[in-house]
Amino acid sequence: MRSAVILAGGQSTRFGADKSLIPVGNRPTIRYVMDNVSGVVDEVVVVARDVEQGKRICSAIGEVNLAYDPIIGYGPVAGILAGLRSARAEYVITLACDMPLVNPDIINLLFSLAKGYDAVVPKWPDGNLEPLHAVYKRSRMAKACEKAIELGERIILAPLRALPRIRYVSTEELREIDLDLRTFINVNTPDDLEAIRLLLQNSE
Repeated sequence: MRSAVILAGGQSTRFGADKSLIPVGNRPTIRYVMDNVSGVVDEVVVVARDVEQGKRICSAIGEVNLAYDPIIGYGPVAGILAGLRSARAEYVITLACDMPLVNPDIINLLFSLAKGYDAVVPKWPDGNLEPLHAVYKRSRMAKACEKAIELGERIILAPLRALPRIRYVSTEELREIDLDLRTFINVNTPDDLEAIRLLLQNSE
């Protein structure tokens, strides 16, 4: 069994609106993410900031399996923990809600590499990581997130540092599946949104 956790509870301060519900083409951003992962996972858990946001998400895309941030405003560590607590699979892909071009073939590859590891994380040539496009062993990552919160650590790399067995996958290797690495493109600004809309139009 495989699970996907989609984080929708961020404040979207740079964009100025709830990024999970921004229309891209004829669907909200989060709907694209859900549709792209649904073929390679057995369940999807959407983590909302609070009940009100959860209601808005369900109103926009229909009923979904929702979890809620245990500490509102804490950031992605708390959101990941909420999703992991709700997920059922041993391994879970964690994704941001603003990645409408997420590639199911790459997700499938990350899952296939996960056995025997606590995490499989894409890594750029400059050393930067993609922790919100990574597969985690649910039990290990949940404990690491709990510990990070106990220590007041908010950055997503904090629980990652506590995992002893991480497999890093070069983004250059992933180009064999997704040449332009569109899977990692996210919506931070209106310009990003317009670029994604154009990419979707050109691919149709």
